[in-house]
Amino acid sequence: MVVKECPECHGTGKVKVGEKECPVCGGWGYVPADFKIGDKLKGYRNLDYFGVEDEVDEIPCPECHGKGTVPVYDTCPTCGGTGRVLACDICGKVKGPWEPGMETTWVCPECLKKYKVVYVLDKTCDYEDVEVGNVYKGTIDRVERFGVFVKLNPHVTGLIKRKDLLGGREYKPGEEILVQVLDVRPDKREIDLIESALKHYKEVVIRKELPVTPIAELSKDMAGKTVRIQGKVTQIQVTGGPTVFTITDGTGITWAAAFEAPGVRAYPNINVGDIVEVVGKIAFHSGEIQIEVSDMARLWGPDAARVKQQIEAELDKRAQPKDVGFLVESEVLEKLKPKIMKAAFMIRRAIYEGRPILLRHHADADGYTSGLALEYAIVPLIEEISPDPQARWKLFKRRPSRAPFYELEDVLKDIIFMVEDHEKFGDPLPLVVIVDNGGTSEDIPAYKRIKAYGVPIVVIDHHDPREWISDDKAKVDEYVDVHVNPHHVKRGYYELTAGMLATEVARFVNPEVEDRIKHLPAIAGTGDRSKAPEFYQYLEIAKKAKGLTEDDLKKIAEVIDHEAFYWKFMDGHGIIDEILLLTGNLQRHRELINAIYPEVKEKQEKALRASLPHVKSVVLPNGIRFNTIDVELFAPKFSYPSPGKLSGLIHDHFKEKYGEDAPILTLAYGPDFAVVRASDGMAAYNFDLNAIIPRLQEKLPSAGIEGGGHSYAGSIKFFEGMRKEVLEEFAKEVVKLKKA
Repeated sequence: MVVKECPECHGTGKVKVGEKECPVCGGWGYVPADFKIGDKLKGYRNLDYFGVEDEVDEIPCPECHGKGTVPVYDTCPTCGGTGRVLACDICGKVKGPWEPGMETTWVCPECLKKYKVVYVLDKTCDYEDVEVGNVYKGTIDRVERFGVFVKLNPHVTGLIKRKDLLGGREYKPGEEILVQVLDVRPDKREIDLIESALKHYKEVVIRKELPVTPIAELSKDMAGKTVRIQGKVTQIQVTGGPTVFTITDGTGITWAAAFEAPGVRAYPNINVGDIVEVVGKIAFHSGEIQIEVSDMARLWGPDAARVKQQIEAELDKRAQPKDVGFLVESEVLEKLKPKIMKAAFMIRRAIYEGRPILLRHHADADGYTSGLALEYAIVPLIEEISPDPQARWKLFKRRPSRAPFYELEDVLKDIIFMVEDHEKFGDPLPLVVIVDNGGTSEDIPAYKRIKAYGVPIVVIDHHDPREWISDDKAKVDEYVDVHVNPHHVKRGYYELTAGMLATEVARFVNPEVEDRIKHLPAIAGTGDRSKAPEFYQYLEIAKKAKGLTEDDLKKIAEVIDHEAFYWKFMDGHGIIDEILLLTGNLQRHRELINAIYPEVKEKQEKALRASLPHVKSVVLPNGIRFNTIDVELFAPKFSYPSPGKLSGLIHDHFKEKYGEDAPILTLAYGPDFAVVRASDGMAAYNFDLNAIIPRLQEKLPSAGIEGGGHSYAGSIKFFEGMRKEVLEEFAKEVVKLKKA
């Protein structure tokens, strides 16, 4: 192929045809020393450039460099302004201008008379590029009793029948052979050949000059068409047949299937993350577009950098969320908007680049509503973008966490699974999204491990981060990419729950999902007993959107907590969707709630009746009613309600008896843990569990004290052998509290 730079204009597409007076200096060749250089000549910064001193009155004109004239250009007649020409592959004689889409191989009539020509098919060529009568160089693919199959390139094969072989030698696979074309049937992918005895010939390589097609422009009506794409490999799957490469160029995602041998890895030098160029035919797999690879090559240096830059720019553009505003009026949400939009951007970016998403959430009502709000925003986009019908299962995983932080057991499982998927299936490492969890210093050990793998992390939480570096930056923020938390704006504002925040983030990720999820914040707030102004606005939305009353919301929240206790580490897929009224099947939702809720209340009342006689309730000298119970001895084990839930039931019993505004503190403890609940009346005493725990740690450094949560609700862990000392020290802290 000889498509080369135009010898007349040297690839510029223009030639000099004369000169004219310089428009800058008017033909004088000089300009005043104080001449103001415009944007066109902004490269000239000072007089040193001209080799003159600052004191002179005039300097050489920066446009004509002192000549007084500037050249005049016209379109190059040889290349027609394209800068490239088609030339003879043998002698180099120019035929004329060349543009993309034109032929790329030409032999002039003189060379055709002078030389015998043998053509070599490049990998970009296909059956329709083979011409009857031409002689081609090929390679013997296999030898059969009826003839010899010859490959003209890796995907174009023809047959020489036995009678059309010259004979006189043994034909072996891998040997080169010259063949002449008798007939071509591109629709059947068949070529009839005869062996050629041609000697003393000139080789001419036939290539196609294909423009780069954006993946978004690939369509089913292009079936059978050869295309050229450039992009980034995001996944590699070795199947029982071809090797399937998943490729994105920022505009979309597609498959490229390359066949070496059944189950054999094609292009083993290409790995996930590489920038590649693919040439192949549009075909289909499972009803989706797939490119049958003719050639694939890894791009290097400037070419790879250019394509990567284009991909990054396109992904950034597509991932940028629209500012859809918020469902409610909230000063805190408005101040959190930059973080919310960044979280939405990172999630959308992962979707569009084909990166898996691992979503972790706390296993309670607030956590499940958070997780499901994001799931219902993310999954439709994955299904829209990815050609794989199983993409929602492969690229998105939602896992609940029992602990109120990202504990090591969970993070180690996640690391093991993500590395296995990366090594076995070629999956990229995921984006980790943690909701209603992950926002405290207690999460840092987990983050240190997972960040070692270069995994990006998004956190949406409403727990107090506890340790602060500055007024708007927590210690945990140094280990995550974005942390959406109301405490960044208003300390102690935990009542703007994770379910509310996650729903708003989900709307920025995928605005189309709003009508399906806008009732979820009210369920989240009910489950976490929010009294934030935003919560009451979300209540109104739930009433209007789904007809849910406050009693309905309480039932849903209780049912979620009950079912989650038995799901343990499962995600509850299917049933949680019905409980949260996300499927639109109102009848099934009501049947589930009406079937489960009476069972929940019965278990709660039974456990409460059995436990209340064992609660020690005293009024301390400072006026605080302090309730304590050993749930290890006086509560059911391994059954609902859990110790944490039971402590809440006991606490609610005393609040109903003495009033929400009464200063009531409930401590339910076991061998190595304690669960704390406080009423609104404790605000007068400036009670904050997260402030007490550090003091306990300082006084009892040998007790292994950890824990935290919200200011009025949380837990404490400690060594079993130090239980007495920890509980006594906690009681002393409560006694020392004074009413403001």
